[in-house]
Amino acid sequence: MPHPTFPRTFQIGAAALAAALSLAALPPAQAAEPPQGCSGRADPGSCRTVVGWAAAQLGDVPGDEAELGASNGMLSTYVDFANHPGFPADYAAEAARRDAALLIAWEPYDWENRSVDQPDYRPAAIADGRHDTYLVSWLRQAQEHAAGQPVLVRFAPEMNDAIRPWSVGVNGGNTAADYVRMFRHVYELKQRWAPDAAMVWNPLVAGSTPDGTPVDFASVYPGADYVDVLALDGFNWADANDPAVNCNWQSYDDVFGAPVAQLKELAGGKPWGIAEVASASRGESFFTGSGECAEAWGSWVFHWPQSPPFYAEAEDWITQAGWVETMMLQAHADGALFVNLFNMDKETDWRLESTPAGTEVLGRMDATGSFSFGHEGSSQLIHDALRAEAAAP
Repeated sequence: MPHPTFPRTFQIGAAALAAALSLAALPPAQAAEPPQGCSGRADPGSCRTVVGWAAAQLGDVPGDEAELGASNGMLSTYVDFANHPGFPADYAAEAARRDAALLIAWEPYDWENRSVDQPDYRPAAIADGRHDTYLVSWLRQAQEHAAGQPVLVRFAPEMNDAIRPWSVGVNGGNTAADYVRMFRHVYELKQRWAPDAAMVWNPLVAGSTPDGTPVDFASVYPGADYVDVLALDGFNWADANDPAVNCNWQSYDDVFGAPVAQLKELAGGKPWGIAEVASASRGESFFTGSGECAEAWGSWVFHWPQSPPFYAEAEDWITQAGWVETMMLQAHADGALFVNLFNMDKETDWRLESTPAGTEVLGRMDATGSFSFGHEGSSQLIHDALRAEAAAP
């Protein structure tokens, strides 16, 4: 985590000055390599994964940082077409101040309308240009900020989950082809009006149409020429106020294993990250004694999976703190450019601050040297990774 620095006064003699000058004259080959952001082409053993989190509002971030002992390296926010249509310039300014990246979920619908049936925001309507005036205005604002810092735009994310007006199979029968055509259209506008912003294609780890038919990633992928970054959203949903999933505690491999492999195959070397992730906060008591899952799971839960280096003890996966720590380590090993925590009290209390052990996780991750937080060059790591991808053949 970032540490405070204090000014000191030095008296430098001639010999020390000569030594300093001689060190400064070392040939470039002997200079230390700058940190590298992880990407589809980077070696996870020598790159850093940027860590940030989504807070309920911008004003919550300093308090989160004080409790978690780390600075937010990727500010995250949400805007929609109807109620919060403007570019979030306040988030962009704060991200720039802390040398962090900015991740924006840009969602084509009316938040206040709880129905998925919103004809004005059908993907086909957007693809046909009916919102172009608004889209261009927003993108021009985005470019004003993206020219100097990484701005990643999750346009119409989680399209494979049938609860949003742009999802496949809802709102008058959206098709995968409709979604692809919409995404390509917005990407082409982005290339013209906000070329320095990065557009993120972002499915949920698993999703289906209203009749339960799984939506294959490939069917809604716009193609490499229309995507700058890929991302996944995934949660350990146990204890999320739903009796049907209360005992469904899952490991990283359960949630992200197969979806990450599919995403990376589509990515073909492009940078990818985790845009939303969190774990329910219940832990060991969930599975022991009179815990509601003790009968369903039995004592074997404490002996599985125990497969080093990620799972050495039960606490590495059946507590919120252990789950998040293990998730971050595995995401880094998989080459994730960023991990963005969903640090909110919403469906359940996803916040790391909800448990004493959770407040220690980010400090331990920082100590590994594999992660980057705010004020640690996070924006530069993402900028370099995107630039390297743009230059790749």
